[in-house]
Amino acid sequence: MTTAELIQAAGIVTVLISLLLLLAFVVLRLVALVLAAALMVLDQAATAVIRPLSLPAPATKEATP
Repeated sequence: MTTAELIQAAGIVTVLISLLLLLAFVVLRLVALVLAAALMVLDQAATAVIRPLSLPAPATKEATP
């Protein structure tokens, strides 16, 4: 059975709906990949910004000789 015969047997509408669902799935996966990359960049930027604000804990008087 050839591809054309399979498409005719299943119906062109069914095949088109399947292809549209596949396209939607691929687009959503690509969008998720871009959003994940943006999230990683924002996380690194937040870490870089907050690092200079972090101060070491002051030494207690008991710890000094």
